[in-house]
Amino acid sequence: MLNHENYGLWAIKMKIIMRSLCVWEAIDGSASIDAEKDHGAMAAISQAVPDDVMMAIAEKEIAKEAWEAIKEMSIGEDRVKKARAQVLKRQFDRIIMDDSDNILDFSRRFTCVVSEIRSLGEELKESTVVEKLFGVVPDRFLPIIGTIEQWGDMTTMSVTEAIGRLRVFEESLKGRRKFEEEEEQLLLTRAQWEALALKEKKDVERKRPYKKFDKSKVKCFNCVEYGHFASECTQFQKEKAYVVEVEDDEPALLMLEASELM
Repeated sequence: MLNHENYGLWAIKMKIIMRSLCVWEAIDGSASIDAEKDHGAMAAISQAVPDDVMMAIAEKEIAKEAWEAIKEMSIGEDRVKKARAQVLKRQFDRIIMDDSDNILDFSRRFTCVVSEIRSLGEELKESTVVEKLFGVVPDRFLPIIGTIEQWGDMTTMSVTEAIGRLRVFEESLKGRRKFEEEEEQLLLTRAQWEALALKEKKDVERKRPYKKFDKSKVKCFNCVEYGHFASECTQFQKEKAYVVEVEDDEPALLMLEASELM
């Protein structure tokens, strides 16, 4: 549907539609006016314009007059037409592809601006558009651009072909990046593998239920009894304490004996 911003694209679509209906001759004037084709062209136009535009062309007798009226309303006089062309050219000069963009989405915006400029009658060579395209894409496309500049002929390359080559290269980059990411995941160092294994072992041991050690068959080397280790033997601890006590009392006994002898 025609609006105040999309006349260029609208005109291209209408041309394609009318050619498919075999009524475009009524617009371009390449043949004598055929009433049936003229009616068909007028019907196609009436279905593709808003009500206010339809009211403005309602008095036009033939499709070509209606077409020219729409063009005049959308583009305006030469002065307005040139001003609009300048705006679009500035947009063309400033357009750039961000790193986050993909070729498919960017190419749609890019070619839309180009089509709008050309629809206003401005000359924009294909080689100029291709050169501009290669100059505004991110650095990741430099390898393919360098190859094209070295081995290809940019003066004869179409915009469609240039976009196609960039898309193929972009897809290959995506595949390579995915492979490298998978390879990095596999290339863990030996230390990392050992660290992971140790962590898993500790986790397993931490979760394992604790089982109390059975000492019923353990024999003490001090008292020769079963049920405890030698380090836990109470009898040994008592004997050890007695020996210490006796040793502590010996100096006092010696002094007492010495005093009795004097």
